[in-house]
Amino acid sequence: MPNPRPIQTEEFKRKRFHAVGEVDNKLSKKVTGVKLPQDVTEILDSWPQEERIVFLRSLITNAVREKVKQAG
Repeated sequence: MPNPRPIQTEEFKRKRFHAVGEVDNKLSKKVTGVKLPQDVTEILDSWPQEERIVFLRSLITNAVREKVKQAG
């Protein structure tokens, strides 16, 4: 049975989510995920989580911005 009166303290809310790496803009609340080839996933999984997140966020952000720039 779920708690009918859940209490989320300010301390709890502060610990819920912290962005990894430098973030220039506000992050979306929606997560974007894609399945990758197995070999690529294995390579990425071998990296430290923080390095992987920063790398993928940067790569995707730059690729989308470049595509929009080229489209004019």
